[in-house]
Amino acid sequence: MAEGDTDKHSVAMSEKNSSEHEMNEPGKTDAELIKSYLRKTDLHLLPLTFAMYFLSVIDRNNIGNAKAAGMDTHLGLHGQQFNWIISAFFFTYIFCEVPSNILLKKFGAHVWLPLLAVCWSILVACMAAAKSYETLVVVRVLMGVFEAGYVPGFIYMTSFWYTRRQQGPRIALFFSAGVFAGIWAGPLAARLQSINGALLGYQYIFIIEASMTVLVALLMLLVLQDYPSTARFLSPAERAAAQRMLEADRALSPHAQYSTRQVIKALGDWTVWAYAIIFWAAATGGATQAIFGPTLIKAMGYTSTRAQVLSAVPSACGFLAQLLSMLLPRLYSHFSIWIMLFSSCACAFYAIIATTNSVHVRFAFLCLSNFALSPNMPLVSVWMSHNVLGATKKGVATACTVMLGGIAGLIGSHIYRDKDAPVFRFGHIFVCVCNAIIFVVALALHLYFRYENKRRDMRDEDFDAMTLTPEQVDELCDSRPDHRYSL
Repeated sequence: MAEGDTDKHSVAMSEKNSSEHEMNEPGKTDAELIKSYLRKTDLHLLPLTFAMYFLSVIDRNNIGNAKAAGMDTHLGLHGQQFNWIISAFFFTYIFCEVPSNILLKKFGAHVWLPLLAVCWSILVACMAAAKSYETLVVVRVLMGVFEAGYVPGFIYMTSFWYTRRQQGPRIALFFSAGVFAGIWAGPLAARLQSINGALLGYQYIFIIEASMTVLVALLMLLVLQDYPSTARFLSPAERAAAQRMLEADRALSPHAQYSTRQVIKALGDWTVWAYAIIFWAAATGGATQAIFGPTLIKAMGYTSTRAQVLSAVPSACGFLAQLLSMLLPRLYSHFSIWIMLFSSCACAFYAIIATTNSVHVRFAFLCLSNFALSPNMPLVSVWMSHNVLGATKKGVATACTVMLGGIAGLIGSHIYRDKDAPVFRFGHIFVCVCNAIIFVVALALHLYFRYENKRRDMRDEDFDAMTLTPEQVDELCDSRPDHRYSL
C-alpha cells in the first residue's frame, strides 16, 4: 500500500521545514525515506491487525453460526432468549471503549491490543462449555468488556503512525476485514460443525475459532510497536523523516499528555456525536447482517449447512464495497457525498426487501444492500479522524463513535424476531430508516463544515504554531484557526 501513497504535501512541508537532513541516509531524499517508512510500517501493523479484526468479528458473531448448528435446541433456548444472549455482549461493549483507549495510551498498543484479544478468546472458548441461558449471558457480557477496545484502539493507534490522508485507506482496509470475516464465517462454521468427535458441532466452532485468536494475539505481542519514534524496525533516518512528515500534517504526538479538558471538549462537541450517530446507524445494518444472515437465508427455505455457506455471498458483496471505499475519497474528497450516496441506496434496497415475498428477489437485494451498507462505517471513521484534532480529544471521539456502534448491536439483536419469520419485515424496515437517518445527519455535517470553513477563511487569522509549545497547540484541538474541515 505504500507505493504511490506518499503524502506529497506533507513530504514537501517536511523538506521545507527540516533542518535535519544531515540525518538522512546517504543518497536518499525525504520522499524515498517516507516511502520506505510506509512500506515497513504497513508490513508490521496492517497484516496482524487485519487478521485480528477478522477473528474478532468471527468470535463476536459465531453465536449466530452456533444457533444454526443447533445450539439453541441443545440448550433449550426459547422465545427471545437467543436475542438477549446476543445483546448481552453490547451492554459492556458500549461503556468500555473510552476507558480502553485511555489505557491503550498508558500501556501501549503492543501490549494492550493482544491482551484484549487473549481475554475475549478465552471467553469464546468458555461458551462451548455453557450449559444454560444464564451462563451464556454472563460470558457474553464479559466478552463485551474486552472486545470493546480493539476497533477504537486500532483507529487511535494509526493516528500516531500516518498522516490523515494516509490513514484513510488503511482504516477502510481494516474495516473490510470485518466483512471479509462474513465471507468465511459461514463456510468455516459449516466445516467445523461437521467434525465427528466427542463434542457437539457448535462446540467445535467456539473452541477452534478461539484458538486461532490466541495464536494471532501472541504474534501481535511480538511484532507490534507503539510509536514511530521507538519502532525498532525503522532506521534513525526513517524515524526523523516520518516525524517531520507527521508534524507537518498535525498528526498525533506520542508525547502528548492526557487532558481532562479535551475529554470535556470531545463530549460537548455535537459533531462528535453526529459522527457517532452515522456509525451507529451504519453498524445496525452491518451487525444484523453478520449475526442474522444465516437465519434470514435459512428462513428462505435452505438447510442449515446451505444457509451457512450462502451467507458468504452478501458478505462478499460488502467486502468488495469496503475495498472500493479505500479509493473513493481519492476520486472525490467529500466524505459526506459518498456517505449520502451509499445510505440512500441501502435505504431503497431494504425497502424492496421489506415489500416483496419473492425468495430470489429478497436474496438478490440482501446482497445489494450489504454492498451499500458496508462503506459507511470506514468512511465516517476516516472523516472523523480527518476533522478532530488533539490527542486526547481524538482518542475520546474515536471511542465515542465506535461506542454507538455497540448500541447498534444492542438494538439490532432484537429487530429480527422469530415471530416475524420468514420475511422479517420489521427488521428490514428498521434498517431502512437507519439509512435515512445517515443521509440527514451527513447532510447536516456537510452544511455546517462548509459554513465553518468559509467563516474561518473570512476571518483570516494569523496563526504561527511555532510561537506556541506543542502542548498549547494540542490543546487548541480542531479550533485552531488554520484548520479546515474535510467535507
